[in-house]
Amino acid sequence: MRRRGDGGDPADGRPAATPGPRRRAAQRATARRRTAPRAGPGDRPGHLLRRPLPADLLAHPYLGPVATTFSRWAGRETFHAGAFVLGGRAWAVLGGRTAGKSSLLAALAARGVPVLTDDILVVDGRVAYAGPRCVDLRQPVPQVTADLRAARGGTRWRVSLPPVATRVPIGGWILLRWGPAPALAPVGATRLLPHLAAHRSWRQLPSDPAVLLALATLPAWTLTRPRHWGPLAATCRLLHTTLGAESARRAPTAGARGTT
Repeated sequence: MRRRGDGGDPADGRPAATPGPRRRAAQRATARRRTAPRAGPGDRPGHLLRRPLPADLLAHPYLGPVATTFSRWAGRETFHAGAFVLGGRAWAVLGGRTAGKSSLLAALAARGVPVLTDDILVVDGRVAYAGPRCVDLRQPVPQVTADLRAARGGTRWRVSLPPVATRVPIGGWILLRWGPAPALAPVGATRLLPHLAAHRSWRQLPSDPAVLLALATLPAWTLTRPRHWGPLAATCRLLHTTLGAESARRAPTAGARGTT
């Protein structure tokens, strides 16, 4: 027996009955449950939210995957990497999720070094684009106190960043690793290339091998430093000295620029 408001049986050729009021209400409730935002722990990406997103969360991290997807579709390369600016060039920082990228960038920002992006690096040829104007930390970093506030459901400490140029020529790459003391060691193109391939966003999308090869020819170093905060200032000085000298070495001379 079919209850009032139930659909008909398509197998017997009869049209389905119009749903009754109770069934229509149930269908609307089901549709709302399926489309309504649901909150996950820490408002993580991939979870829908029952409440509107604050503007800062919308910009980062929720729009990050959207930006990287559209950039890949536009033919740009995108990396899970940060970047800072020294000598007029962007220096990309590559490392895993607990390699200390954000803490290093926050420490550099506290020392007046412009941070281009925290963990989304978009590259078009040899030009790097600025990312969201914040760095998110899992724990506070010593001497990084300006504009520090809780974010992402209390799971991160957010450092606000000042505006920077939207496009900066990329100077090279920094690969992060933990070790006993701050040190920089040059990395050749053959060793750098696998790191670039591994840190691409949306690796299932195809990349132009020529683009990755060109990026791998840029200068690169492995930055070793301890996990504790003590040598953080020395690490920042080492980067400033080494990369400043590299930028000066690669700057065009007056003769190369020409005179008027």
